[in-house]
Formats: sequence, C-alpha cells, structure tokens
Amino acid sequence: MKNSKDFLASYAKLLGFSLDVESIFNQSIPREGYQILGTDKRMILFSDLSGLRNGFNALCRSNFNDEKINKPSFGVRGVIEGFYGKPWSHAQRLRGLNFFALHNMNTYILAPKDDPWQRFDWRTPLSDNFLNSTKELIERGEDLLIDVAVCISPGLTVKYSDDLDVDALMVRYRQLSKIGVTQFGLLLDDIPWELQFAEDQARYATIAQAQADFANRVLGKLLNEFASAKLFACPLQYHGRGSEPYITEFGKSLDSNIALMWTGRQICSEYLETVDAKFLAEKTNKMPYFWDNYPVNDVAMVHQLHVGPIENRDPNLGDFSYGLVANPMEKFELSLLPLATIGDYLWDSTNYVAEKSWARALSLLVKNESDQNSFGHFLRNCFESCLSVNPAPEFSKLLGDATLQWRTNRKVEAIRLLQEYSKIMKSNVATLRSPSCSMPDWISESERWLVKYEKVADSLAEIAMILERASVGPHGGLLGTSADIKLVKPIRISLAQDPTRIFGDGLDLTLGELATELSVANQ
Repeated sequence: MKNSKDFLASYAKLLGFSLDVESIFNQSIPREGYQILGTDKRMILFSDLSGLRNGFNALCRSNFNDEKINKPSFGVRGVIEGFYGKPWSHAQRLRGLNFFALHNMNTYILAPKDDPWQRFDWRTPLSDNFLNSTKELIERGEDLLIDVAVCISPGLTVKYSDDLDVDALMVRYRQLSKIGVTQFGLLLDDIPWELQFAEDQARYATIAQAQADFANRVLGKLLNEFASAKLFACPLQYHGRGSEPYITEFGKSLDSNIALMWTGRQICSEYLETVDAKFLAEKTNKMPYFWDNYPVNDVAMVHQLHVGPIENRDPNLGDFSYGLVANPMEKFELSLLPLATIGDYLWDSTNYVAEKSWARALSLLVKNESDQNSFGHFLRNCFESCLSVNPAPEFSKLLGDATLQWRTNRKVEAIRLLQEYSKIMKSNVATLRSPSCSMPDWISESERWLVKYEKVADSLAEIAMILERASVGPHGGLLGTSADIKLVKPIRISLAQDPTRIFGDGLDLTLGELATELSVANQ
C-alpha cells in the first residue's frame, strides 16, 4: 500500500483541496470505509487507501457524521460512457475522473457507442494515439483509485464460432493490458438477433448459446495470459424481467467469473428494485451488474435534459447486485449534477435523500450564489425523464394555484401569481445570460432549454394579460372577447412548435383548458 501521507498529498493536489487532517490505519474499518474523529483537528481512520480517499472526500464536501463508521452500499460504483452521440473529449474524461473520485466512485468504463474503434472497426488494432490517451486515463485513475475499464463491441460483424475472431478481440485486449487495463468489457447489445453466418447456424442452436460460448472462450484466453483480468458482458437482451428464454440461457451458460450487465425492467428503468435483482439472479445464476441508463438522453430522449437526482432505486439494492454504473449524457458538464447524486446513492443508499443530494450537488458545482439560485430555478423545470412523475414541481404547483384562483372568482390573485413567476423567470434569464455568469459551459449545453424557459416566461405574462381583460361571469367562468379567446391559440402553437422538453405538459393543458373555458362562458 502506498504511503498514506504521500497519497493524501497527491490526491488533494489533483482535486485542488487543502485540508489539515491526520490519518490512522485501522484494520477493523470495512473495505473502502472510514471513520472521522475530532472536531478542530480531523482524524481519518481507514483500512485501505480507498477508505482514506473517501474519508477525505467527506471532509472536503462537509458530508459526514462524526464518530460513525461509513462504508459503501455498492461494491462497484461508477460511470459508463456508453451513450450514442459525440463522445466526451479526453480533457472531459480526465476532469470526470477527478469528479467521480470526489464522489467515492471506483469505476469508469470507456464504451462510447459512436466512436468507430468501439463497434465498427473492432478487428483493427488500437491506434497509438488512442493507447496513449487511454494510458493517461488509466494513470489518472490509479492516482485517484478508480479502475478504468475499456469495452469492445464486436457483435455487428462477429463470427462466434471462429477462433480467429476471439484472437482479433485478444489483440486489442493485449494492447490494453500493456497500458494497465485489468477490466475488460464485451458488449453484445444493440445488434441483430439472428446468427449471421452459416458456420454459426450449424454450430449453435441459439444466439444465446453462441454468445455465451464466445464470451467464455475470450475469458479463457484472458485469464491464461493475464491472471488478474476481469471480464464483464452486456447481453443482447439487457432488460426485462429476467426469465425470458434468451437471458436465462445466456446467463446460465456464461462462466461464473463473467459479470452480467443489466438495465432493469426497461432500457431506461423508472425503478430498480431488489425483488427484480433477486429474480434475475435466480433465473441466470448471476447477480446483476446494473448499467443504469440515467442521466443519458440520447436517441429518442434528445429533447429532454436529464439533470434531476437519481430516484426510485431501492435502498438495499447493493446487497443483491455486482455493482452499478450510470450512463451519462453527451453533455458532460451538466451530467455532473445528476452524477453527483448517483455517487451519494451508491455510497449510502439507506440514507440517500434525492432532493437534499441534488441541492448539495448544485452548491458544490455552482459557487456563485446568484448563479446557483438562477440555475436551481431553471433546471428544476428540466426534471422530465423516465424517473420523474413531476418534471417541474414548483411550476406545476403555480399552474394549479393560478387555475384554482381564477375558477373561484379570485382572478386578481391568479394574475399576481402568474406575473410574479414570470418576473422571477426573466430575472433568472438575465442572470444566466450575463457575461459574468460563472458557468458558461452550462449555458452552452442548456441553450435550447433556456430559450424555451424564456419563452414560457413571456407566455405566463401573456396569460396574465388575457385574464386581466377577462371578467367573471354571473355563474362563474371567465368572460372575454373573441379577440382574447383567439390569443390563447398562438401561444399554445408557438410553444408546441419547439420540441424541447421543459416544464412537462402542464402549461399546454392549462392553455387548452383556458381556451375552452373562455369559449364555453361566451356561448
């Protein structure tokens, strides 16, 4: 084990922190765990360097309980860069490793779907440029106590029965091993369901049998050359109940030393539950290695901005899984906000509180108080995802309150609510668009959502004007001129023409009801 003082000094320098702490080795502390003692002079008790790192992180983030022994809820905790779209840059990956370490993660998996080396050109040896940059990632990971794994996806063109394709994969794995990689991914997701070659059709009864046999042969060669190597595999069917014929056969046929990746009941699962993890393990003889497709927003989700906290993951899921890695967005900077909450959940899932974690992450990432408040208001309207039943909590409440007011003959109060909220939104836009805004990368990545946020601010002011001109009928209901009624439609159309998702559907529904209410009352 490295000298603890030397490790702390180098680690603190990498992360840009300066804390006066002492550390004491204590073998009774659980693996990766720590205990913090003292008030003025902090002391970290640890049994391995990961525990020392995690204790230091807690002090840096002021996120700890004195005297309590802290230990992780999940053994494997990290991020898989596995989205479709523009891969992260090398500089972003290095920054990401720093951030992941600060949030007690221990794994980063390189698997960018749209980078040709990963899926389309897998038989070609890796370039020197790729190996050099990846070596830097591995070395940074070693400094931060993060395992950097690299994946290859041969499934589009692989011939499972051909040992030459096993050898072609091994060429790359050998290259990666030489630069320090010890964990390797074999990804068989998002490929045809049919065996494509006559030789495979003759040898295997099912594609599950073919893929398991191929993976087992790869593992055999890996361990023969690199005894400490680890292999994980993502199956062709990587979501569902776990009792489907393919995954049952694949899992049970897979060598016991190969971890099985799984996304849950759906590709992007609203819930990850212990009962499902147990069921998958029962049917496949494999504890799931969760590939959690959040906050990723690729393919059909590009109009959503997934910046909300991780939610709906069982507090004891870690006891029944190999680990969990989160798939982020192409938008690197904004991904850090939800990834921070994922780090909190993976470390202490029992005590995880989504809203508290999100607020803490926001304050860590955005130091300027004015920017923090404006971003907080803006981004809390961008919670729409597979996880969230309410994509804009405060905004939804505003619409409900305003509607109730005008329907109960308190039109003036409804107008006030809408105008005040609109002013707050416009003030936030002014702050975020200011040249002095402290987070220009966040603005760049969220530009289209900020444009619509501003458009909705204007729409609320317009709705208030329509209400201002309207009167209340003798039996309730709003009375307005035909011209006022017609003003509602273009607002609704203008918002609908922009596919960017923010605020959810609440405003569109409110506008539809307002138009109907005005029309009915004037009949």
